[in-house]
Amino acid sequence: MDETVKSSKNPKKIGQYEIKSELGRGGMATVYLGYDERFGRDVAVKVLPAEFLHDPQFSVRFHREAKTVAKLEHPAIVPVYDVGEEDGLPYFVMRYMDGGSLDEKLDGTNLSLKETARIINIIAPALDEAHKRGIIHRGLKPGNILFDHAGQPYLSDFGIAKTSDAQTNVTGSAIIGTPAYMSPE
Repeated sequence: MDETVKSSKNPKKIGQYEIKSELGRGGMATVYLGYDERFGRDVAVKVLPAEFLHDPQFSVRFHREAKTVAKLEHPAIVPVYDVGEEDGLPYFVMRYMDGGSLDEKLDGTNLSLKETARIINIIAPALDEAHKRGIIHRGLKPGNILFDHAGQPYLSDFGIAKTSDAQTNVTGSAIIGTPAYMSPE
């Protein structure tokens, strides 16, 4: 068997995507830098790790995130290109944002008022579009605002989003989010 998601912490391939490196790990997924040979482009491959498969809530949230982002189709939201499963582990593929995150841009520096306003003017309509479709992001923070090579900001990571049409409560009574960025209520 080839090195797959299950057999290696650093897989060489996930689905049809060649894996170059790990980009990061979050509360419920690992994101890899992948390469899509069909289109000759880098992509981000988000995978639900095997340790979360025992809890159906994680799988439901993971699949719901892919569907949520795919249906939003807003120019300031990182798009989903593909979804699949490799050796029983779900994954989805998104545009690779090579300009880093707002968190990285803020590390040790202050943004100008003009740059701050530019970012807000691009991200706010994306949030507005999500709200119009009954989706509350619930994870808005500098680490979830990513930039492309030209410095354009995009909203990412809808993993803990709340949807008004959700048939099941996948978070139970748990409080989810990053405490420093959660609203007080």
